[in-house]
Amino acid sequence: MLKQMRDWFRYLKWLLLIIIGMFIWWAFAAVGGGASGRKQRDENWAARVNGATISIGAFQSYARRLDSMYTQLLGDQYAQQRSMIRIGRKAIESLVEQELIYQEAQRQGISVTPQELADALRRDPGFQENGQFIGVERYRALFGAGRQSIGEFEEQRRRDLVVDKFRMMVGDGVTVSDAEVEQEFLKKNEKTSVDYLVVDPAKARPKSPPGEAELQRWYDGHKDRYMRGEGRKGIYVLFSAADLAAAQNVTDEEVAAAYERQKATRYSNGEQRRASHILFKADNAAPPDAVAKVEKKARDILKRARAGEDFAALARKYSEDSSAASGGDLGLFGRGQMVKEFEDAAFSLPVGGVSDPVRTVYGFHIIKVTDSRPARIVPLEEARDTLRQELRLELARPEILKRSTAFARAAAGGKLEAVANSQGLSVQQTGDMRPGDALPGAIASQPVVERMLGLAPGGVSDAIPIPSGQVVVQVTGTVPPAPRPFQEARAQVQKDLEEDSARQAVSGALRSARGSGGLRILARALKVDLKSQAEVARG
Repeated sequence: MLKQMRDWFRYLKWLLLIIIGMFIWWAFAAVGGGASGRKQRDENWAARVNGATISIGAFQSYARRLDSMYTQLLGDQYAQQRSMIRIGRKAIESLVEQELIYQEAQRQGISVTPQELADALRRDPGFQENGQFIGVERYRALFGAGRQSIGEFEEQRRRDLVVDKFRMMVGDGVTVSDAEVEQEFLKKNEKTSVDYLVVDPAKARPKSPPGEAELQRWYDGHKDRYMRGEGRKGIYVLFSAADLAAAQNVTDEEVAAAYERQKATRYSNGEQRRASHILFKADNAAPPDAVAKVEKKARDILKRARAGEDFAALARKYSEDSSAASGGDLGLFGRGQMVKEFEDAAFSLPVGGVSDPVRTVYGFHIIKVTDSRPARIVPLEEARDTLRQELRLELARPEILKRSTAFARAAAGGKLEAVANSQGLSVQQTGDMRPGDALPGAIASQPVVERMLGLAPGGVSDAIPIPSGQVVVQVTGTVPPAPRPFQEARAQVQKDLEEDSARQAVSGALRSARGSGGLRILARALKVDLKSQAEVARG
């Protein structure tokens, strides 16, 4: 029996992992933008986690490592998709998770001794030569001119070891004595009968959404929930490849050769459809009666669409998809670009046809096909101008890199504006930027954001590659932490307010029930069933 109980204890680790996951989900309500562990008085932060802060320096360093890793793994494909991957957000999420695990490890009393840290550093392959530690003097010399001090590095390494210990504890299970196992066995065999309620928080929410004034009051009273960390502002000089491209000579033969290389992929278009849709969201895990209600609503709107009402107006009013603002228009798409159920319906309809409700993982769609284009190969004449410009840009990029690199060297030390003026170059303002923000226009690039966050006022970057060429940035000042604007945070504000209202409704009903008859009264007040379970054991 004791062996069975020991086996059971191994499964406790999964419970601990679930609890950590819940903490990680909760922590993102506090994200303002690894971990430094500094308290809230330090304003130079990118995110806050239970009172501790993640510094901008840690954020930009980690984001830079992620960016480098993706570049090595994906190459040109990553360069094309960099803005969509949102490296900054991935870095924040990972650092918040590490900080939460570190805090839980501390709460569990896990620590790392100085000797353990020293042993780990000696075993680190980065500090070994021919399998042996390089020695204390050479180790210290490695940090002489780096961005990170030896103290900062060793503190971060100590934190990493604490997290590793915690992960190992969770992964390997917990050792317990025979007496502890026997005591737990006795507890597990204690039984009782329980009455309980299952309350769906969604049912406790207000029946109508809160108004703008109510949302504004909530936002004004809880701005600390929507903070973003310290940011930067600066000036920059843009070196645009397009400016030099016009001077590059590209022959017709070179254009034709580029066309032939890409003809089978880029210029062979399959059959396409253009469609609009009205989406009625339905969770796959929702009970059948809830799904049926959503489908009925979809069919009611379908009748109106087929009766001649303006489809775009119906989409703007009823669709729960982001395309509602454009009347449900999804633009042109080919096969393989939509989920299968949606694709099958769209490609089976004639132009002007409206589908029955189509069920997908997102819910129910009413689809109207607005255009159809047959498969075709784009001829060279249509592709010629675009290809010529692309080839010119390729030829211009080396010269742009040469000029921007020389400019960055000359501007080092805070002289960007003076050097730009002497060379007749245009200096532009970045505007205020905080972690998570996008920079404007041509410099809307995550590497530019990360480089700015890593610079002190007066600092000048090196030449930073962006899709349109190269940019050199100088930070002119810091931007203090501030809440996100109301309209930007509105969706989260509404979610938080509705959840708070639901909690208060359940808490109020519970207080009333305690004073007037227990769970039966509460069940009637919340309109849920009272359930019972006999012989419930601990755990």
